[in-house]
Amino acid sequence: MKPAFEKLLTPPGQSFRFFNRKTLTTAARWHSHPEIELTYVEHGSGTRIVGDNISSYRDHDLVLLGPNLPHTWQSDEFQGRKLDLHPAMVIQFRREFLGEQFFEAPEFSSVRAMLDDSRRGLLFSPEMARRIGDRLSMMMHESPGVRLVRLLDCLLELAECQQAERLASLGFSVPTDSHAEGRTQKICAFIGEHYRNPDLTHQTLADEADMNPSAFSRFFRERTGKTAMNYIAEMRVSLACRLLINTDLPITEIYEASGFANASNFNRQFRRFRKLSAREYRNLHRAVAGKASLSEPAEMGYSELSGNQLM
Repeated sequence: MKPAFEKLLTPPGQSFRFFNRKTLTTAARWHSHPEIELTYVEHGSGTRIVGDNISSYRDHDLVLLGPNLPHTWQSDEFQGRKLDLHPAMVIQFRREFLGEQFFEAPEFSSVRAMLDDSRRGLLFSPEMARRIGDRLSMMMHESPGVRLVRLLDCLLELAECQQAERLASLGFSVPTDSHAEGRTQKICAFIGEHYRNPDLTHQTLADEADMNPSAFSRFFRERTGKTAMNYIAEMRVSLACRLLINTDLPITEIYEASGFANASNFNRQFRRFRKLSAREYRNLHRAVAGKASLSEPAEMGYSELSGNQLM
């Protein structure tokens, strides 16, 4: 899908944007912009879409996004609403915001490499997210000059992290054709609102896009690298994962709440995307969480239980 393009304006007297997402008055949508973005979600859960990656997110979600990389966060708390006001601290800046050659200095070689890598989106560990999140919280109450120094400090620390997970696939490319922007934005919003409906079909999406089914199929695959129904199945499995982790609902209720019409399709799709059954997934999560609780709180949603692996 072609993401909506956002033109961002920095506040007077500042060189970058820094805000809490809960203050926004525009609708949540799949979008892109030429600015680099650092987003931190301290508490919450939902679906994070970065390029062609569809994953669940949980507490302490910290992601660095490169220029023009399409993305959105859809929180469970505000699912289906026009405005997603779940708190998240967001920094947006252009690579050249301190001058064309600033990050070319040898002292910033690690930051330069990290910004190059951010073209696919970088997910950092919850431990790193906590440390950076503490600094972002301080920045909210500091002067613009101190904020700038702290931003550079955050980038230097993130650049030393050797465990950041790349989100979008190596083959993902940012769409450049703006001709179908209105149509694709409409489809994006429609899927986000209706993917939990088991009666959502390829024909329904084609009708929403005002295209015949074969043309819509080509259109969607060209922009996402996926078929429309695979895209929807990934979103449903992602929601099912969160319900398996966060609730004690029986699996029969979970597949219905996630938008699957029957247990057979749910089991097949879940194993396809997570490489194990829903019951095995829940048991694995509880086993890991139980071991971690003996020493410190478990951190799920990253490493072996993150991204396209299990979450």
